[in-house]
Amino acid sequence: MSGPRTPLLRPGSYFESHDGSPPVADAAIAVAVVAALTAGGVGLFLGEFAASVDATVEMDNPEHRPEWACENYENMDVSTPSGCGSSVPETVDRDLGTLVAEELSWLPWATLFVVPVFWLFQAGVLHALTAMAGGEGSFAGTLSVAGWGMVPSIARLLGVGAVILYQLRTTPVPGSPEGAVAALEAALAGLGTISIGAALVVAVWGGYVRTYGLASARDVSFDEALIIVAATTLVGLGFELV
Repeated sequence: MSGPRTPLLRPGSYFESHDGSPPVADAAIAVAVVAALTAGGVGLFLGEFAASVDATVEMDNPEHRPEWACENYENMDVSTPSGCGSSVPETVDRDLGTLVAEELSWLPWATLFVVPVFWLFQAGVLHALTAMAGGEGSFAGTLSVAGWGMVPSIARLLGVGAVILYQLRTTPVPGSPEGAVAALEAALAGLGTISIGAALVVAVWGGYVRTYGLASARDVSFDEALIIVAATTLVGLGFELV
């Protein structure tokens, strides 16, 4: 009889059904889903932020040439290039929300790279620690365990993301940059507590998956796997609280 299709709810049965060699391809697909959803969530947040902030800032006009450059062209008796003259203002007003979203537009793409790198890093740490405890088994098995252990983070992404979107869509934002920043800070003031609570839930769920996974894939005792997972999880939560 085949075991469960994923280890998210019954990790012990899932990993035992694969005789300690869970398919790494399935875990890679799971990590790809985590990366795609995280990148999409970041992109959605930037779009909502741009739409919710209706404030403008004054900045240099990139199409305006400095006066000294225009004078040089006049002295050389050549046609004056575009960007010179009073018809091209030195400064322009830009929408603050759109400006911030444009400056951070690289974040979703970076997420697609960072999530798989974190997967490999986490698997390397777990593999090394279980090896110190006398564990055996391939690195592919550890990769599978680490990959599935990342999937519960989707729940945090969806939960915290929903709160952020609700706050952005329901918070009146003043037209001045200072007022906009103050309003957004007030609206998201309680987000830290929600995020930490969600992180604890995800840590327990992910730890549950990794503990049973390491015990099976690395052939260590359940208690040893639990100690390793608890230690690495506490370190990760510590970085979030700093």
